[in-house]
Amino acid sequence: ILKLATAQAAFHGLGADYRFRTEVYRAGERLFLRGYGDPLLISEEWALIARELSAAGQLAAPLEALVLDDSAFAPELEVDGASDSLNPYDARLGALVANFNTVFVEVDAAGGVRSAEPQTPLTPLARRLGQALPPGQQRINLTAQGVPGVRYAGELARAVFEQAGARIREPSRTGRVPPGLKPVLVHRSSRTLREVVGAMLEFSNNFIANQIVLAMALERDGEPARLEPGLAHVERFLREQLGLRAGQFTLREGSGLSRQNRIELDAMLAVVDAFHPWADLLPPHGKPPLELPAKTGTLTGVYSLAGFLPAPEGVRRPFVIMLNQPRHTREAVLRRLVQAYAGLPAAQASRSGAGPAR
Repeated sequence: ILKLATAQAAFHGLGADYRFRTEVYRAGERLFLRGYGDPLLISEEWALIARELSAAGQLAAPLEALVLDDSAFAPELEVDGASDSLNPYDARLGALVANFNTVFVEVDAAGGVRSAEPQTPLTPLARRLGQALPPGQQRINLTAQGVPGVRYAGELARAVFEQAGARIREPSRTGRVPPGLKPVLVHRSSRTLREVVGAMLEFSNNFIANQIVLAMALERDGEPARLEPGLAHVERFLREQLGLRAGQFTLREGSGLSRQNRIELDAMLAVVDAFHPWADLLPPHGKPPLELPAKTGTLTGVYSLAGFLPAPEGVRRPFVIMLNQPRHTREAVLRRLVQAYAGLPAAQASRSGAGPAR
């Protein structure tokens, strides 16, 4: 549920219409791809980049190679609490990351490998990794395989560009854009920050949350972006815009994954209350007639839920449940809250009356 704080700080600092960018430069027969942390730089986005490059005539002549520049973010970014699971939300952070640092393949009974996604071409790396797997659909976390995410981004970009008609002689390589070179394309993501946050909340994606933190650091403090300056912007937002005291919270990263994160219950309630303008981005929780907008949070022994209880028109009833227990009872607590507050008169449940549900 700490993602609600990260989202609001980003809306305040970057704007809900902010779009991540990816730049393309040309030097002779080399195309330089420079990333700025787009967390949704997925196959469909690469296809849009290829279409724009093709329209600009940049893919017509043969190319020597693609050169990948991920220097906008500091190298070897570590997130406290992150793991190398197969889940996309555990992807390694980076300025140039494709498909959440994962590949999704389907292996047939004879050992043949093909992409499990029609929009994603099979790259040599994906084929090689898939050949070691049993039959069926398999999602491979490249970080867990020790593969740098930028390598797969290069392979995927090359495959997509070749589908668009490009001819590229040599494998992709890493490198810096030469000083003074002007981009031939500045691609703005097809998704606004508002849409990115919606995806982050729907899938509880830790990777997206911390890429957003890094984007704040990049835009406000320059390169190379690091987590600490980005978290400082979140902390400043909580103090200056929401009126929280420094002692009410401690941030170690922006997704709620770290067990070193701390926030007092009333402070979290203020965060949820301030999120009301974007309440439509919260996933639906529960089933009718008890379906309501809320965000879950789960670590072993830690269970949380935050959102808005049913309320009359013009009234909001934010709530927060935070439990430290071996077996969670948050759904039972939620039912008690709904029962207690659903019958209150509007004036009693408003912020000036009985107040939010704690």
